[in-house]
Amino acid sequence: MKPYFRILLSAVTIFTVTACATINSQMATPSPVPRGPDVLSVFEGNTPCSAQERPLFQIPADSDCDQMIWSLALYQDPQTKTPTSYVLKSAFGQSKQGTNDLIGGGTSIEMQGTWTIITGTKNDPKATVYQINSDNPQTTVSFQKINDNLIHVLSNEKTLLVGNGAWSYTLNRMDNQSSAQVSVGSPPEPPTRPPAPPMPEGSSVFGVFDGRTPCDELVLEFIGSTSYPGCLKIKWRLTLYQDATGAPSTYLFMGTSNYRQGSWEIIQGMEDNPSAVVYQLQLDNDQPPISFLRVDENHLFLMDREMNLLVGNELFSYTLSRTDPDMH
Repeated sequence: MKPYFRILLSAVTIFTVTACATINSQMATPSPVPRGPDVLSVFEGNTPCSAQERPLFQIPADSDCDQMIWSLALYQDPQTKTPTSYVLKSAFGQSKQGTNDLIGGGTSIEMQGTWTIITGTKNDPKATVYQINSDNPQTTVSFQKINDNLIHVLSNEKTLLVGNGAWSYTLNRMDNQSSAQVSVGSPPEPPTRPPAPPMPEGSSVFGVFDGRTPCDELVLEFIGSTSYPGCLKIKWRLTLYQDATGAPSTYLFMGTSNYRQGSWEIIQGMEDNPSAVVYQLQLDNDQPPISFLRVDENHLFLMDREMNLLVGNELFSYTLSRTDPDMH
């Protein structure tokens, strides 16, 4: 097994940890994502580093941390397809303004050991869960498998950790796709969103969901923009309104410099998932709606026109996280 890490990071502090998890003072030189019959998946992403619950046990409660960078390789037995080992390369610290990096490279963490697959979370007894260090409850980290290309970090109570307007806790599979291409000549973003239109009369807020997604063609179509070189991310604030009866009424999308309004509805069931709950945003004229899979009450996952979940990159996911004050 060859350790890897595709983003060069350096450590600023070192902690003493167990044998199955170590922190290095330097990160390995960036190398390609591992591939082969012994590699099940490689998941990467940027996530928050919540003060309420640290995603990894090595992060001190009093550390100055608001962002984490993840690269997780899961290995399997090529013949039996059963879990064998994992390698996690991570870093945490304060976000470096105007970039997707950490100030000073952050503090790096390297963990390796065994992993396993279990069933059930607090809210979904049938959910598939990947656990690293499952033999040691104090160092176990759990991820809910959303599908083969997406996993989501779980809390200690086995609930999906809730992200913010910058990042979700969703990690995206990278061993079957290319890295995000960051252009030095990316157009500057306006500093603020436009003023929000007033709430529709007779409505109340059903939920507010924030996030930043890659510049997929579907996203650009929704916000009414054309693709341009260097487009790296699209900012979202999606407010869903309900009428006096509690039924879906209208939505308000607010991006970096524009907004969009329309009606929305809740669809029950999909062809391959009868229990699925889908939120659909209606567009103009005869355009097909924009669809989100409701994974739980705090998370919406954007889908393509064929109702497949979109997969992000090592920087951003297609997950929107609930951020309204009454979130659960």
